[in-house]
Amino acid sequence: MISKWPFDPEVLQARWVLGGVEPTEFVELAISTLEQGLGGTALQQLAGLSRPTVGDLGNLPARLFAEFGLKPIDREAAVALLLARGQPPTHAAMTKLRASFPAFAERWKKHVAWWGGNPAGSYNDVAEFVDFTVEDLYEKGSLEETRRVFEVLETMLVDADEETRNLIGLGFFETLQNFASWRAGGNKVYLQFFGPISRRIWAELQEMWAGKSSLMDVIRAEKKARRSDNS
Repeated sequence: MISKWPFDPEVLQARWVLGGVEPTEFVELAISTLEQGLGGTALQQLAGLSRPTVGDLGNLPARLFAEFGLKPIDREAAVALLLARGQPPTHAAMTKLRASFPAFAERWKKHVAWWGGNPAGSYNDVAEFVDFTVEDLYEKGSLEETRRVFEVLETMLVDADEETRNLIGLGFFETLQNFASWRAGGNKVYLQFFGPISRRIWAELQEMWAGKSSLMDVIRAEKKARRSDNS
């Protein structure tokens, strides 16, 4: 049944339950579906709406899902369905980290629910893993697992392309520097776990932030450096 539709009704339902579907998306999907010669009463009524609010939709989403033969689901089932479908899509580095640390699963489920089942963005995904490393591992005394985090990251960095290196460097290590600096012991407690590439990235970040009091200071310095390189 699902394969003939231009969208996956089960994934749409899961995202709707999690609050990740804008009312206008229902209208756009309904219109495109009807244009392909497919339809139903709820789809026709959705297609007739103009800039609807959630209130305007009323019970139309529930009726739409019922027309697809879907039963109502709760938030937990919605997250489970999305994960089973490989949703939301993530960067390969994040996929590797999730597979390497099963204990991250519960935090990841909450992360997916918070973003309504939609992609949160690679840097937000990795920032969630930083929270896991600090709060769920190191601060709870799981030092071997904390060490393993940095071993996995070091291995990933060896053959990383520029995109992945930037994601790990800025997404993980810069977030760790900022987040852990306000925690007990500060961010230097993590230096003991670093491999050589991680240490180099950490030093680069510290140099970038040296004498800066805000992100805007960093951005201004980078722009000034680029202008100097191009002159």
